[in-house]
Amino acid sequence: MNNRLFYSSLGIALMGLLVIGFISYNSQTQSLDILQPPTSTTAQTPGIPPSKKASAHGLYDPHATLKPEQHIQVALQHEAEGRLHEAMKTLMSAIAQYPDEQELYGIRASFYMEQGQFSEALQDLEQGLKVAPEDARLLTNRAQVYRQFGQIEQALRDLNTAIQNSPNLLAAHFNRGAIYYSSNEFEKALADFDACIVIDPHTAAPYFNRASARQALGNLDGAKEDLNRFIELSENEQWKTAARKLLSRWEKTNQPTDQASPTS
Repeated sequence: MNNRLFYSSLGIALMGLLVIGFISYNSQTQSLDILQPPTSTTAQTPGIPPSKKASAHGLYDPHATLKPEQHIQVALQHEAEGRLHEAMKTLMSAIAQYPDEQELYGIRASFYMEQGQFSEALQDLEQGLKVAPEDARLLTNRAQVYRQFGQIEQALRDLNTAIQNSPNLLAAHFNRGAIYYSSNEFEKALADFDACIVIDPHTAAPYFNRASARQALGNLDGAKEDLNRFIELSENEQWKTAARKLLSRWEKTNQPTDQASPTS
């Protein structure tokens, strides 16, 4: 997708730390566990004459001549500033203008997922994959929707394909590892969380999940090491507090009974 990268958003529900990962398209690389607003952008591109079409903006619609990536930036700006309705309107207009741009479907699906509207997200992901069947980011997000619907085999199939197509896609390894963990396939889960940390050793969330896998496999020292690294890297004080409490319990015994599941 040229130089357009993505950020990933992870929500962690504490007391069990249930970790859910999905990909949202953006023009910047972001940390997995921190969602930052996109770079601001103006609606009208210098050097492009405005449309004569009347709109709420006045005598012309400044969005009418925007390219797909510019529509995306406008939508991301609206969403970051709390104007989700305007963001969705922007994407609906862009999709009508550019029906073969899978990134437009990917962005809108991400917004739907953030709102818990998984059926609507699935429709957009399916449409995006009709345009680009090998898009690893769309496949990873569709896997997350399948998980919400309890369709684990389909989710694994999408994640396997995503990893085959993009071996360094951290979110795909992260989510596949969570599925393996929930299925008690701890060695496979550990391999995926190891891969996450190789891909980006400065992202916090995989360390917590690898700690869970290591603890399940009896490697308490390694689990403690990962929790300490998670606490060091994470900027979320609530998550860090929960990790410290778990670490304190683990340090009181060589065979901890408290497990922290990375599954959703």
